[in-house]
This record gives sequence, C-alpha cells and structure tokens, in this order.
Amino acid sequence: MSSEPTEPTFASPTPPGSLPPADLEAARLPGASVPGGSVPVPSGPGGGYPPAAPGAGPAPGAGPTPRSRSRRRAAVAVVAVTVLGVVAAAVALVSQSARDRAWEPLPAALAEPTRAYAVQLVLGSCVAELPDDGLVRRVEAVPCGEEHEAQVVGRTDAAPDAVWPGEDAVAARVARTCGPDLLGPAAREAGAADGLRFVVWAPSEESWDDGDRVGLCLAASAEPRTGSLLD
Repeated sequence: MSSEPTEPTFASPTPPGSLPPADLEAARLPGASVPGGSVPVPSGPGGGYPPAAPGAGPAPGAGPTPRSRSRRRAAVAVVAVTVLGVVAAAVALVSQSARDRAWEPLPAALAEPTRAYAVQLVLGSCVAELPDDGLVRRVEAVPCGEEHEAQVVGRTDAAPDAVWPGEDAVAARVARTCGPDLLGPAAREAGAADGLRFVVWAPSEESWDDGDRVGLCLAASAEPRTGSLLD
C-alpha cells in the first residue's frame, strides 16, 4: 500500500548599464539651453570634455564600473539563491502536507462514501468493492450500513524501526492473525463466516520504505452485504 505547486519561474536580471544613471535629470548636453543662456562646450583636444586626469573618477554619464557591475551581479545571485530556497521550502511543505493527508486514518464510522488510500483504512472500515490481487492504492470506503464487499476485521503492526523482511515474510506475518476468529460475537453466532474469504493486505516494499508498517485482514463476501462483521 502506498500514497500522491507549479514550476517556479524567474525573471532574468537587468543587463548592466541598461538602467539610466540616477542623476539623469541633472545631466545637460553640451550647448543645451539653460535658464539665462547655454552651457559652453568644454575645450580640449578634438573638442568635448578633456581627458580625465590619472586616478580621477569616471567621466560624466559613464556607465557602471566593472566593480559596480560585479556588485550588482553578486546581489542578483544572492536574491536568486534566496528565492530558490524559499520556493524549495514551500514545495517541501506542500508535499509533506499532501502526504499527511494521504496517510490520515479514516474515521471508524464513515458518514458517507469516501475515496481513500488503502493506508487510510482502519479496523472496521468497509470497502465497496474488493480490488483484484496485486498492488492496492485507492479504494471506495463506505459506511458499513451500505452495501459493501469487504471489511477490515484485523490489523497487524510491525515495529517502526523494523527492517524490510521481504514480501512473503510480511504477508505470512499478517496471515497468521487473519481468519474467522476476528469476527464479532453476533457475526459468529449468525454464521456470517459462511461464504466469507479472508484476504491479506501487507505493505509493499515501497510503502514500507515510506514508513507503512500496517498489515490488514479483510473479510470478503461474494455478494455485497450490509452491517459490520465486528458486531
């Protein structure tokens, strides 16, 4: 027996130098008009701004320096790693929550039919239709007052730290406690065992690795019946 968020998307970082400088509004082109006249064009070889002196900062209007671009890339990398960490934590939380719901035991007395995982069945659970032999994942659990083909009449638990003993050994362990003796007094007196067959559901290796240690014994009838066999 075993249990079951969209892929995250990330915007590419802005290319270095594509953003306008912070002092763009204060910038003026050579010869541009300003209140009271125009800004003279600085002299220098070939016109324009003179060459910067050694050790001077970047010329007016120059793009980000290699160091500033490096800092920007580092900042983007830190933000990206942080986002990835948050997304991974959220996915893990959602997965754990889904697993917890898939393994949450059903109420002993259901109020209405419920599609459930086999690991959610408890002692007394009634199953509308008994699945074919093989891997069992989901079943239709119903109130025992409604017609059903099988009921969980026994349960066997292995130790949480037990080592996987193999499929045959697990099934044999559950089978040793599965039989007519599990029926309730009223069911035995009424001869309810006649026409019943007893079926063992043991954890698969996959389910065992996920922590499932429960083996179930089900009493199944050829024709649907109502009522509990544990009464």
